[in-house]
Amino acid sequence: MSTDSPQAGAPHELKPFFKYHLIPQLFFMTVGFPKGSFISVDVTDQCNLRCEHCYFFEQEQEGVMDAEAWEARILALKKKSRFLHSCTWVGGEPLLKKGIIERCKKHFLHNLIVTNGTMPLPDWPETYFHVSVDGNEQAHEKMRRQTGLYQLMKKNCSRKDLHVTAAMCVTSINQHTIEEVLEDWSTTTHLKGFMFDFYTPIEGLPDNLWIGWEARNAVIDQLLRLKREKYGDFIAMPERVLELMKSENSKKVTDHCIFETKGHSLTTTGQVKEKCMLGPKADCDRCGCVVPYYLHYRVEKKTILEGTWREIQKHLQHSAESLVQPW
Repeated sequence: MSTDSPQAGAPHELKPFFKYHLIPQLFFMTVGFPKGSFISVDVTDQCNLRCEHCYFFEQEQEGVMDAEAWEARILALKKKSRFLHSCTWVGGEPLLKKGIIERCKKHFLHNLIVTNGTMPLPDWPETYFHVSVDGNEQAHEKMRRQTGLYQLMKKNCSRKDLHVTAAMCVTSINQHTIEEVLEDWSTTTHLKGFMFDFYTPIEGLPDNLWIGWEARNAVIDQLLRLKREKYGDFIAMPERVLELMKSENSKKVTDHCIFETKGHSLTTTGQVKEKCMLGPKADCDRCGCVVPYYLHYRVEKKTILEGTWREIQKHLQHSAESLVQPW
């Protein structure tokens, strides 16, 4: 975010942190998540890819709505749930219908767009983008069933002016490429960070993409080590979230999935989808989606207080440094 001087920049940079991060986090930690406080939206039933691990096309599609209809649906939901503050825009490929997002994103405090990165990102600096990076170039393009995507994706998503993070779905195809991918994207792009989740078995999709609990635990241990020893916050997940995804902790999270009970996942026609964004065919006992684990972490008081204090210290230090004039 550009400013005329370091003095002007410091307090200005703190405002989004307090508004979009600190205040909501402390609120939800204190009172829990009200019903309907976050949603995901299947913006479109169209996509320019057919990825090997994609759950979307295993669901029945009933048509689509235009921007005006989506705005009306969102406003109706906000009347019922006055704490509705967050929307994740998915698909299909949501940027194929970016006009819908452009019209409706103003109704949310927080917007996250999950994209395959094959199209240039719109100039929405207040919006968060997740680009799917599923392994090194060879693994990514095998999972995407198309060549030439990896370098195009890096070109489109390496934006200093936008908040872009990557999300890697760990499968049997790409689990050996994690450190290579982190090194590549941390040194050759302007990516803000990298997140990881695991392939969730879906009825109708090949089960061999699931890596099993032993391998999943080993990957989590690898990520924890890499976060502590080399990449720090570039692995943009609290350690506690990673620990919750381990075999010994997973079921206590997924048996009481906060997204399923407190959120809504909407189909392309605005109907509430069964279970979550992965749909009714997802195997919840082997869930690898980061969302339920992150939501569970968001209501654990001790870990939130510790993490929030670290975030405050980091932002205050950054502000203090930006106030110092170079001589």
